[in-house]
Amino acid sequence: MASEPNYLEKELEELIQSDPRIWRFVRETSLDGVWYWDLEDPEHEYMSPEFWKLFGFDPDQMKHLASEWQDLIYAEDLELAKANLTAHLADPEHPYDQVVRYLCADGSTAWVRCRGMAVLDDAGTPIRLLGAHNDLTALKKEERDAQATSQLLSKIMNAAQSAILGLDREGQVVSINAAGRHMLGGLNEMLPFAWPEAVRFVDGENLQPLDQSKSPLMRAMAGASLNGEVSIMSRSSGDDLRYVRVSSAPVDDNDTPVFCVIIIDDVSEQEMNRQKVERASRLDALGQLTGGIAHDFNNLLATIQYALQLAQDVPDMEKQSLYIETALKSVDRGTELIKRLLAFAKRQPGVARSQRVADLLTDFRKLATPLIEANVALDFQVKDADLWVFCNTPQLENALLNLLLNSRDAIMRAGMGDQITIIARNVSEIDADVTLRREHANSYIAKGLHAEHRADRERADGAVHRYVEFAVTDNGPGMPEEVKRRSIDPFFTTKSKNSSTGLGLSMVYGFVQQSNGELRIYSEEGQGTTVRLLLPRGTPTGTREKPVKRLPQAQGDGEVILVVEDEPSLLSMMDDLITSLGYKARTASSAAEALSRIDQDDSIDLVITDVVMPGGKGGFELARELRSRRPDLPILYMSGYTGFSETEMDAVVAPMIQKPCPPAELATAIKAAIQQP
Repeated sequence: MASEPNYLEKELEELIQSDPRIWRFVRETSLDGVWYWDLEDPEHEYMSPEFWKLFGFDPDQMKHLASEWQDLIYAEDLELAKANLTAHLADPEHPYDQVVRYLCADGSTAWVRCRGMAVLDDAGTPIRLLGAHNDLTALKKEERDAQATSQLLSKIMNAAQSAILGLDREGQVVSINAAGRHMLGGLNEMLPFAWPEAVRFVDGENLQPLDQSKSPLMRAMAGASLNGEVSIMSRSSGDDLRYVRVSSAPVDDNDTPVFCVIIIDDVSEQEMNRQKVERASRLDALGQLTGGIAHDFNNLLATIQYALQLAQDVPDMEKQSLYIETALKSVDRGTELIKRLLAFAKRQPGVARSQRVADLLTDFRKLATPLIEANVALDFQVKDADLWVFCNTPQLENALLNLLLNSRDAIMRAGMGDQITIIARNVSEIDADVTLRREHANSYIAKGLHAEHRADRERADGAVHRYVEFAVTDNGPGMPEEVKRRSIDPFFTTKSKNSSTGLGLSMVYGFVQQSNGELRIYSEEGQGTTVRLLLPRGTPTGTREKPVKRLPQAQGDGEVILVVEDEPSLLSMMDDLITSLGYKARTASSAAEALSRIDQDDSIDLVITDVVMPGGKGGFELARELRSRRPDLPILYMSGYTGFSETEMDAVVAPMIQKPCPPAELATAIKAAIQQP
């Protein structure tokens, strides 16, 4: 049976009806309970049912006494409430508003915002106190969790060896960890503060500050995402230089003052070690250069000597002039040779730049040609005349020289092969996503991307970075399985111990890794070797090319494609990929199986075949037999080795795709092959 209404409850109802201010107050504030306190008889106080339910009590069991709630409130919070009450009763303009803690019926704690207003009699004396509660428990829990998370994050950031900085739109540092303060010179300024003027990114050659288009700091502030770019940072007016790796990302959150985050790692020790390895590799390569250089200089000196002797002995002035002119031309050729040698030997910092590929290979050809014996043809091919590469170009030249010398030595040592080809081409995107894996029975991929750089491949909007591939191919003896497996191990070499440090391919791999690229090795015993360097594309402005929208893949119309590949994992992957492109896939693991399928199924519209397969019959032989049965059947060759010529294709000359091949390029090649008359 419900009890009779409390007299204070009745009075409150009447007060609400008579005074609009009271109703407005109750309406705006009474979310979790209303109370009304008799200040003339302070033991009596009305608490609405919501008030008691908030703390887990049965409202019908309460007697509406002030002691009931005062026994629940934390002692220090009760003192705060009493002090605020005294101040509010003395001055109504002083707010009675505080956050207090209550002990709930189940022993838990409730956080409550308690607000009240004094009700005055006709003489202006406070006689009642009207109040309301708001439950802040969930909010306080979120606040405590956020604070704990913030403290944990702060501990993690301060434990990190990397300098982690948050900058606002004006370039001021608004967040920084302990390593960041150390990186910027031991700063102890209060946040926010301006980027120190003494800390600058400088050019490796003249130590002058980089302009805004090249400075990692300015590019990050412009919204660029940097992925571990190595730069030189100067502190203390240029007296303190260090190599640093800089990464950055914009922050798309208007609720934080942080506009971008910059992460800086001191890689001075690693860079010095890398340069030591590079110098050791250069000495190795330089030793091999010596023979070719000495041969050229002997020829030049002999030409000059003979020309001057003849000029001295012949009385004919016209012939004297001709001999002297010949001597002067030889001097000019010697000067050019010295310039190329000095350019190769020059010590360069590990800073990436952009250079036109055609120009780079033209200069490299002049350097490399004297090293190659006359019985080995050297062929350079640039598939796109306006292709630019973004990397440390002296290191690229050194890497290409190492690969070229490796090919030459393999050919000369085995007495097999007569061709070395260097091809540069555009690659729309890198398709592998592994650190080091065996791609095929005769192929390896050594990826240079660190884990934090994998997002460099593709952004959330589907844009991708494009790359330049440099492929060095020889038709020499190829690599045995053990050599392929250990090819990039430091100090591993197949040469005599007196002729090589074993740092060649290891240095090349280190360069590719630093350049955010990829190294791929493909070799067939008895066929030759291809080493492919995939490096970021550059621009004529000297920067790395920004991500571009991936072109839509050409889709098929249900045509039937037979894929012939002896590696089961790659065959399965090709099956799924071709099906995803809108074609019907059929598979065969050998030439014999492929011929059997062709004989049984006349619906096949295209055959994609690996070139080198076991069983005594490769892709070229398979293509000849296929054409004898189906003269109009289109063929696509695929191989990681890039050295096959049309002569080797023999009767069936067809396009060749390099594997692994990005889906977009494969789709384009398939569409073109099917539509080819």
